[in-house]
Amino acid sequence: AASAQMAEQPTDAEQPSDNGRSVKAMVAKSELVFSGSVENIQYALSEPTGADDIALPHTFVTYRVDEVLAGEDPGGLVTLRFIGGLDTETMRYMSTSRTPLFDLGDQDILFVQGNTEKMCPLVGDFKGRLRVIKGQLYSEKGRSIMLEKDGALKIGPRYRLDEVETTTVEGRTFKTKGQGAKLESLPSKAVGAAELKALVRKSARGHKPKKAFVDADPFSVFTAPSGTPAAPPAVQEP
Repeated sequence: AASAQMAEQPTDAEQPSDNGRSVKAMVAKSELVFSGSVENIQYALSEPTGADDIALPHTFVTYRVDEVLAGEDPGGLVTLRFIGGLDTETMRYMSTSRTPLFDLGDQDILFVQGNTEKMCPLVGDFKGRLRVIKGQLYSEKGRSIMLEKDGALKIGPRYRLDEVETTTVEGRTFKTKGQGAKLESLPSKAVGAAELKALVRKSARGHKPKKAFVDADPFSVFTAPSGTPAAPPAVQEP
């Protein structure tokens, strides 16, 4: 039988420079902020748009929404589309440094921006996904999320978390690599999910998203987002 093969994960990209992210600023960039749990994961290939293009695997993650914290209520289910995932034709898995890994039952708070348009439809890519584990918040890479008095998020120590270290694809469980820093055990001093939710709701008062949230459909034909870097701004000579 064919088997999925997981590409090696990149080393931890979270650095001290990631500290100071304002919850209010993240809400301002979001079209939707919600808490929920992963109910379904599906994979689909994009449609090539030219002779030199190839079909790329994408992951469609459907959440059962527990609470809408900012933006219009989209209903009980939300589906987000991420570049990368299982190519069901070759049974090989494509992973990227920009997108999270998901498992059924994962509980998260997500700051959504550009669903169906961006490679990773979250504010700050994977940084827009906060894992809820035992009532506390952790980053995609398993670092504790601390909350400063001014409402800024701070990246804390990394902890040994099954939700981070392993992921399951088509019934096979893979161990992620590149976990170089020392891992610790819970509990930690990470901020509680309830406290962060309260701050998001407060920051969302009067917030009107620039664009409406768009749900993703894994059964529709779609093309991959362009990976071409934007042209640098024109510089006028003095």
